[in-house]
Amino acid sequence: MILTALTLSLCAPQAAAAEEPLRAMRAAKVFTSAEPQVVNNGVVVWRGDKIVQVGRLEDLDLPEGLEIVDLGDLWLAPGMVEPHGHVAGSLRDLNDTVYLTNPELRTHEVLEPANPLVRDGLAGGVTSALLIPGSGSNMGGFGMVVKMAGDTVEDIVMRSPGSLKVAQAGNPERWGWDGSRSRMLMNWNTRHTLTRGLEWAKAYEAGEAPMDFELEAFIGLENGSVPVSVHTQIFQVVLQTITMQKRDLGLEAFIDHGTFDGYKNGPLAAAFGVPVMNGPRQFWFDRSDSSIQGCAANWSKAVPEGLLLGYNTDAPVVPQEELSFQAAMGVRLGHDDPAGALRGVTSYSAAALKVDDECGALSPGLDADIVAWDGFPLDPRSSVKKAWVRGKLAYDAERDGRRF
Repeated sequence: MILTALTLSLCAPQAAAAEEPLRAMRAAKVFTSAEPQVVNNGVVVWRGDKIVQVGRLEDLDLPEGLEIVDLGDLWLAPGMVEPHGHVAGSLRDLNDTVYLTNPELRTHEVLEPANPLVRDGLAGGVTSALLIPGSGSNMGGFGMVVKMAGDTVEDIVMRSPGSLKVAQAGNPERWGWDGSRSRMLMNWNTRHTLTRGLEWAKAYEAGEAPMDFELEAFIGLENGSVPVSVHTQIFQVVLQTITMQKRDLGLEAFIDHGTFDGYKNGPLAAAFGVPVMNGPRQFWFDRSDSSIQGCAANWSKAVPEGLLLGYNTDAPVVPQEELSFQAAMGVRLGHDDPAGALRGVTSYSAAALKVDDECGALSPGLDADIVAWDGFPLDPRSSVKKAWVRGKLAYDAERDGRRF
């Protein structure tokens, strides 16, 4: 009898999950960020926290009598994915500049579910984000990929660690008492730390090394499940990112910023499969011909060669709720592909973070992170009406008041 009761209790959560009701919504436009890209008069169906079906009503296999909520002329789109942010936790509680490289640090310990800046980001259509350390050192530690709704840290964490934050040149050059770190020293020190961590991870996985808690998170870097998000800009520094991180060390790195003339590495980034999450600076002045150029427009020339191009806010540098504006500005300044720019802040950014098997598109099996807009999401006149995170209504402008 005891075993029977125990068996029943263990099966109960699975039975409850299986009994989650189907839910469905129809909207005038459904932007899937997958294929097909846009469904007119489309229906999104989900059960629990996962999407089940997406398409036109007549093409779906739905049970008779299923209630379909009609949203009229609204758009449905995937929740946006912020690939570079600092507002999902209290980074003032994390000293990421003790050394030039700090691989032992984590943002997991400073996460703050539902803080006001996170709620604002959700009101702007952002449902997932990467919280990373700052750029005052070459290696600030490991960031976390989180959801923008939840009551506890356990509720919001999607992957821990989410990425290793590396900053090459720029801000770290001011590190130390005299603020005179040379790029040669920084490149050597960064490569040394990365090599040491990767060698340890390989040996540990082979059972040839004891646990090293300073380097523990390098296991994900070594097996390719965790990317390196690299604060990098200007041609020479972006070139070093691609050659050191990807070509030489085989890391799954992506370019975070890629501003100024970093775009000149576009063909090389495409060839090595290094995504670019451009921003928040969206233009630069080219003194060679006295012209103002769009950074994303320049990077987009390598998109036909396979470059994944997205956008970031570096929140709070630009408020996280303005991620859609970052993509809109990219289009305005010459990235003449509005659909591609929208994919840049949904499926492409999810791919850069290596969470595209969980979110970033309205596709069966992915998280039901769904945002209802009153127009095309990158139109600055559009606003978010409702946002669902993992199938639960997390923001309703009418219920909660417009936050953005």
